[in-house]
Amino acid sequence: MYYLIFLFFKWLYMSPRFQHLPGPASKSWFKEFAKPMFAGNLGQLFNAKGLPFHQFLVDSFGGMVKVYGFFGEEQLYISDPHALQSIILKDQDAFEETAVFIESNRIIFGPGLVSTTGSVHKKQRKIVAPVFTVPQLKRVTPIMYDIAEKLADVVARESNASLAATGNSILDMSEWMSRVALETIGRTVLGYSFDPLDSPHNNPYTSAIKELIPTLFSLSVLRQFAPFLSRLGPSWFRRKLVELAPNRAIQKVKDISDIMDRTARIRANGKAAEGEKLSESELTGQMTVLIFGAQDTTSSALSRILHLLGTSPEIQEKTRDEVIAAFGDDDRLEYEAISELRWLDAVIKETLRLYPPVPFVRRTSVKETTLPYSTTNSEVADASVTVPVGTTLFVGIAGANRLESVWGSDAKVMLKSEKIWGSTAHEVQRFGKPERWLSNENPSSIRLPSIYSGMLSFLGGGRSCMFALIEMKIILATLLRRFKFSSTNEEVVWNLSQIISPSVRRPSETPEGGFIEEKGLPLVVELIAE
Repeated sequence: MYYLIFLFFKWLYMSPRFQHLPGPASKSWFKEFAKPMFAGNLGQLFNAKGLPFHQFLVDSFGGMVKVYGFFGEEQLYISDPHALQSIILKDQDAFEETAVFIESNRIIFGPGLVSTTGSVHKKQRKIVAPVFTVPQLKRVTPIMYDIAEKLADVVARESNASLAATGNSILDMSEWMSRVALETIGRTVLGYSFDPLDSPHNNPYTSAIKELIPTLFSLSVLRQFAPFLSRLGPSWFRRKLVELAPNRAIQKVKDISDIMDRTARIRANGKAAEGEKLSESELTGQMTVLIFGAQDTTSSALSRILHLLGTSPEIQEKTRDEVIAAFGDDDRLEYEAISELRWLDAVIKETLRLYPPVPFVRRTSVKETTLPYSTTNSEVADASVTVPVGTTLFVGIAGANRLESVWGSDAKVMLKSEKIWGSTAHEVQRFGKPERWLSNENPSSIRLPSIYSGMLSFLGGGRSCMFALIEMKIILATLLRRFKFSSTNEEVVWNLSQIISPSVRRPSETPEGGFIEEKGLPLVVELIAE
């Protein structure tokens, strides 16, 4: 309640800062006072079906858009390359993770990389960095093959069992991608097996990770109060408040956090120099963040790739032909060889460009900064906006990845015109144009401030993206050599829950009619005759 009062007075004495910027209309803060879930535009931005709304902002208002938070607080939604250059590179010290992000992650994960700043963050990054170097990736490549081959064996078994029992070989491939991604990060980084992939049922940790992001996203607006709640008395008192909270989603997050904390209490940082070692709480938080971050984003990307391959048989065949020709009579390819499969690489890149697992991140300004931006999609910024301290910014990763000014007129071939946005609207998935990655030509000289192939999909994770890419290539190559994936012709919906996840939308069989959704990605999985 005190935090609401603070926000109210902040709004009362705050003069409009971005009157000249375009943007969508705000919900009436007064009418929605009793329903903060829909304050300003937050109910549209943090909506499971909100992906089209995010694209709508970029398409309708450009790269510098004004949106509203609580009590009409003006925030910025940015996908303009010039402004992003300042935020991500040139003036990066002026923009930090939001207090909401830091404090809510500290509550859930402990003091790991996603909940620390300054010197503590730098120390943690230094300890983690060796895990993602090329020499280390080469050392763990055989382990990745072991896991991928075991996955292929169990998928073959489950496919045959489903065919015998039901007459079709439909499997939920998002479930298997979650499990294989978790086992890969566990075995290669921590030397610990979370999931031996030897049964059709996953373990509690896999389930916890899979449920965390959608549950957190359903609490997105309530999480805005995390900076206040994190300072409310000692930790035992805050824990008691959480236990007493009459909210099912809050209780679910508490249980998930407990499972993740117990599982993460494994290896220590024995090789770190004195003064650089992490405390037990830092270590546990670090392990949780590593496991969670590497598992959830990778499984999301793998699921999306398999879905698109299943709906694009000609692209799937091209990719399979390349893989089979490269492997020949060999069971495995070396790190360099599998990295150089150009068509497989193009398929992964185009998927990550169009459908980044994390479509946006938020930042807050800690220094007053002037951001340049373009109003005409030109190479030169022709306007600017002064961003005061404390301003919240949305960095539109998916929006920037789809800019025609950067990628050309075919940048958004995946979109089909339906509704612009709404409670049931969604993007119709198409593969895009993998061929764009087979040449070095770029239709524009405008560039995004990227650490990976000119796109923002791996914002701030140069080394970790190398790990994810080799992991995805080994898993996909192993599966494509043995299986053909096809669509079930059911409607697959990709939900915005910070990290994107799939579900199936089916007509309800109840008298009321309508639709129901079930999490998962059903695909027809057929063994290829050898």
